[in-house]
Amino acid sequence: MDVSALVSQMNETLSAIHSTLATLDTAPHVARLDALEQQRDTAVQALRAAFLSESDQLAAQRRAERVRLAEQRRREDEERERSRRAEDEEMGARERNMDEGRAGRLQAETRGVEEQTEGLMGEIEDAAARLLEAGKEKLRRLEEKRQELNRLIDERLHAAIPPPPARTRTRGSTRSDALQPAVAVAAESS
Repeated sequence: MDVSALVSQMNETLSAIHSTLATLDTAPHVARLDALEQQRDTAVQALRAAFLSESDQLAAQRRAERVRLAEQRRREDEERERSRRAEDEEMGARERNMDEGRAGRLQAETRGVEEQTEGLMGEIEDAAARLLEAGKEKLRRLEEKRQELNRLIDERLHAAIPPPPARTRTRGSTRSDALQPAVAVAAESS
């Protein structure tokens, strides 16, 4: 091959290299990469902004939900407290009514026992008074009897004591004649 053919091939090759190098320009790729990177950054930024906005909304919703729950719980607590107070008051009223009923029964039963006891005591006092009256009457009769017996005893004691036996010094009287007046007095007193 001659030199001119080689130079011609060299020129063709250089031209091919040049056109290949021209086709190997990465500027469009770099531009596309820059565009994709920009698009990615914009999308990520939009996603982050959306995430932050959503986070803010969720935080606001959660705060509102917490406030709503706290308010609901407060109302429930107040209602529960009202209900408990009402139950306590109702139970207290029942207990007071029960205690008042028991106190009333105690008072009525106490009054009944006192009245019954007073009646029985009156009967016993009357019986004791009758017993004492009967005892006084019996003692009065016994006193009269005792006085009568004392009078009779005094009468017997003071009755004429028989005179001492006296004998006449005459021989004609007998001993039985001397005892005659004493036997007569003893017979009279019995």
